[in-house]
Amino acid sequence: METTKLEGLSCFKLELEVEQSPLSESMNCLILESNPRPVYYSRNNFPPKPEVFTDRHLYLLVKNSVNCFQDIILRNSCRIIKQFDIKMKIFPGSMTFQNKDVQCIRIDVSKIEQLSVLITELEKLGIKLLKNQKVKPYNSFIQYKRYIEYQEIEENVFHDKKNPNRYFFKINKQIEFKEFSEGIIKIKNGCNYHLFDSFLTDIYIKNEMIDFIGIYSKHCDQNRFSELKQQIALIYNQ
Repeated sequence: METTKLEGLSCFKLELEVEQSPLSESMNCLILESNPRPVYYSRNNFPPKPEVFTDRHLYLLVKNSVNCFQDIILRNSCRIIKQFDIKMKIFPGSMTFQNKDVQCIRIDVSKIEQLSVLITELEKLGIKLLKNQKVKPYNSFIQYKRYIEYQEIEENVFHDKKNPNRYFFKINKQIEFKEFSEGIIKIKNGCNYHLFDSFLTDIYIKNEMIDFIGIYSKHCDQNRFSELKQQIALIYNQ
């Protein structure tokens, strides 16, 4: 039986290809967008099943550096969502853009017409967004904060209570993203189970920082997690 063992604000770290959203012109600011369909790193040309995706994953880039940026976004996003009955998820973070780190806001939204309300409210808070400009698709290193309830399904393997396709494998040390990404390549080259997107995440609990190797896939086969867990322990727990 699944039980909630951990919960709190977690930092997600990943690399994604982003490109200029067609919404940029109408919103009069630069909006980047990532493909909402997972990229499956199949070695056997296994095609992902066609799905209907309701959310678009957007990124607003902040022009000016804002003190206590994450606290401001978390606090005011709750207010804005309630006040204007907005149906979207808002996460503070940062991303690489033109070879430098910039503060950003990730938005998961299905009702695009509500985006202008959020942008207006952000401007009232003194948050200046980058103006619209031409941007070619590129791979960006992205970090953002979101609340997660972790349910332990077996030793050191957790499931996202609100997302049936997201799992977390606890590791026994803190690692940097370079070590994570190099390890994932080794795992996918040496493991028969590789139909998933991957990310690095952590959570701060009672004076302890816990790191996880995260996977996301609509084809998760929990019966094969033992193989994946062994590979993760071999690569990261040395």
